[in-house]
Amino acid sequence: MKELRFEQRLPPEAGFAADAVLGSTVFEVLHRAKGLRNVRSSIFQLARFASLHPSNRGVLVFDEPDITKERVKQEWDSGCAILHGELTERLTFVIIRDDEIEEFPHPLTPQEREALPEIIRHERGAGFRAQNRHGHAFFDILRVLLVRWFRQEGPLTSKILMEMCDCSYPTISASLKRLGSHVERHSDRRVELRSFPKDAWFKLVAGKDEIRATRKFTDRSASPRSPESLLRRLQKLDRKEVAIGGVEGARFYLPSLDLIGTPRIDLVVHETGIGSDLEGMVRKLDPALKPAEAGESVVLAVHQLFRPFSLFTPGGNNQPYADEVECLLDLHDARLESQALEFLDSLTRKARS
Repeated sequence: MKELRFEQRLPPEAGFAADAVLGSTVFEVLHRAKGLRNVRSSIFQLARFASLHPSNRGVLVFDEPDITKERVKQEWDSGCAILHGELTERLTFVIIRDDEIEEFPHPLTPQEREALPEIIRHERGAGFRAQNRHGHAFFDILRVLLVRWFRQEGPLTSKILMEMCDCSYPTISASLKRLGSHVERHSDRRVELRSFPKDAWFKLVAGKDEIRATRKFTDRSASPRSPESLLRRLQKLDRKEVAIGGVEGARFYLPSLDLIGTPRIDLVVHETGIGSDLEGMVRKLDPALKPAEAGESVVLAVHQLFRPFSLFTPGGNNQPYADEVECLLDLHDARLESQALEFLDSLTRKARS
């Protein structure tokens, strides 16, 4: 398969940077498109690229658009009336809605279709990072340092921390400075936490909704499945990029956690590599699960993790568990404050021992 590259600058005469490039095909992704202005602009950008060489192709992807398929097709027809007929033969629209994919007026090539899930996942992750990266990289770094401190894994170099958090050296340096006396700097320039950064932790908990990408689901059917049933179904799916978090994850690390039953299931999806097809996974767990609205009881919460390294812990049931920090944040998200405090106390005592 040809190499798939993201955020690629095209020749100056094309006049734009492509979301993804596969061979001589460029992809533009419009996530939750609401109006037609961006649609028209993207059509003409792709047509301009296609005009540069007879082998060039353009694919415009509508990812969960907020405009109807009919409006998209009307815009295509309007574009065709202006563009040279031969150019339109090398342009394709793709509409992705509820994990159903429609290609028109021309089908994708097999290689383009194979690359599509990875392109969509990359763009969804890039969109979240673009909205949340500014000011939140500190918390990505804090989470990794806390996991290592809880696990007593020792110091690491700034270079490794950069790779683990997908951050630049200046960002790492500024974050370590912000943590102040909570950071221990070794003579070989490696770093680690020496104590629990309480103020930074409280800020992370307070901002968790903006810092993490979370989708919550409810079951409005008359006979909802039990959390245990959902976990059994998850294990059958054999999804190694999906880890158990929340109450069940906390129990994995602290079996004595003071809580009877499992109020909800929390899953952490490691969003790197091949597309995770989150909606499809949720449907396989239980077709009755629907996005939860404000005030509705949450049966399943799915948290997307975008850093390069998941820090998952292998489980005895062949299903990984999310790291300790993710499980703690899940408990706070579920408003299980006393259990979160109990779990945190256990982790900090172990780290200090």
